[in-house]
Amino acid sequence: MWGMACINEAQSEPGREPTPAPSHELLTGSNFTAKDLALCSSEEARSFIPAAEALAQKVLPLALLRSPKRLLLHVATHANDRRTEQALRFLTGMSVSLTAVPEQVLLDAIALAYLGSEARLEAELTRVTRVSPSEKNRTSTKLPPPTGDAAQFITALIEFAAVRGASDLHLVPTDEGALIKMRVDGTLMIQRDRPYAREFHEQVVSRLKILANLNIGSKLIPHDGAFSFAIGSTPKNARISTLPTVFGESVAVRFLSGDGVPQLSSLGMEPMALMAVRGAIERSEGIILLTGPTGSGKTTTMYALVRELERRGRNVVTVEDPVETPIPGTVQVQVAVEQGLDYPRAIRSVLRHDPDVLLIGEMRDGLSASMALDAASTGHLTVSSLHVGTVLQSLNRLEVLGVSRAQSIPPIVLVVNQRLLPKLCPRCREPREGEPIGCPSCNGSGFSGRVLITEVLDLQSARAKEACYRTTDPHELIEILPAGAFIPWTESLNYHCARGELSLGQVDEFLASEWG
Repeated sequence: MWGMACINEAQSEPGREPTPAPSHELLTGSNFTAKDLALCSSEEARSFIPAAEALAQKVLPLALLRSPKRLLLHVATHANDRRTEQALRFLTGMSVSLTAVPEQVLLDAIALAYLGSEARLEAELTRVTRVSPSEKNRTSTKLPPPTGDAAQFITALIEFAAVRGASDLHLVPTDEGALIKMRVDGTLMIQRDRPYAREFHEQVVSRLKILANLNIGSKLIPHDGAFSFAIGSTPKNARISTLPTVFGESVAVRFLSGDGVPQLSSLGMEPMALMAVRGAIERSEGIILLTGPTGSGKTTTMYALVRELERRGRNVVTVEDPVETPIPGTVQVQVAVEQGLDYPRAIRSVLRHDPDVLLIGEMRDGLSASMALDAASTGHLTVSSLHVGTVLQSLNRLEVLGVSRAQSIPPIVLVVNQRLLPKLCPRCREPREGEPIGCPSCNGSGFSGRVLITEVLDLQSARAKEACYRTTDPHELIEILPAGAFIPWTESLNYHCARGELSLGQVDEFLASEWG
């Protein structure tokens, strides 16, 4: 049955404060999320069923009731009520009451409740944290014997970060120990201000290197690698980068989606920008440039374009460094400079592979940029990225790389500049003002997820290209571009603000930062 997804009648133990739970109205019918269900699950109830068993049985303990004594649990909608109830009674040794919820929501909630538990991570951090004296106060260079289980600690840390929706995890060595930082919804936060021991950090780094198949004995040069893991039945991928510092090796872990490539329509792009993009990918030649700083979602957008093009029967070949997500049906080439396969050589090779569409991960220098533009002029639709602040500066950036306007303007079809802004939590945002408030569902931040905002320069018309030849000044270019050729940030910002996904304060802050 559908019943209540969150029960508030559970009695707490003497001396223990009851955990606030979302209201019954919030979680009835289909109006709830995995976060909502996880928040309703008490630590006391979870103590009766281990995490591995909960994932295997697809069951989430909710609360322990004492009058009469029974355990409330969530199960999947298709579960056999009688058989499931018998198995859970045997497992827990008490009477049980079951509430059915959609399976995928349930699995995500189990991961959040068990693997994303702050208490679980805190227990691991407490276990491995040691008072580590400053190097300046050491009287001996001999390190104390290592303590703790690095593998268990890393499992808890990575699962916590991934379930909490972190895009990046940083382990930063200092003179007092190593700090843990996580980037969630674009904001980098220190997970705990007390560092864990430097001696243990060395074990942590070695373990991560083993996972990524890196050389654990090489500590004085940077390393890059990747590994895969799973949260329940959901596959996840991670990319790891190590960097030698004066206090040891710093580690950055980037979490990548294991759920496949998103559809173009699911990115949340403002309608005018989406229309321009869809028009550009209809072409058989020319180049589409995706621009913006690191972490602005350019790769995700490029992959969404590839998926759209694959569905239209186009042969797509990519040249990337690194290949972040495998795309079924697409030929993806990993650049390997150490083995002599750099961007220019890879591009030359793939052009002989009969591509309809060529994706070049990034224009890093004049040679790769020139080759991409030449390919776009000779019967290949090309997609690439460029690090630049605004779409109006793209041509100037190419000139800095050594590519003249006479070479760059003819093949450029579209330039999209993008950013990711924190998205207002749909549970607690103020309806009238659209400001964040904070609730358990968003961990008190007021934000949940991110919003894609864009500005677009459409150079498909002869008049737009002529305007680009006439001036190198971005402000003058705005004045002479034909109507519709430039879609500014404000279109995207207003669109998402009207949908309640951004606040007016966020809009003002962004425009002030971009326009100074």
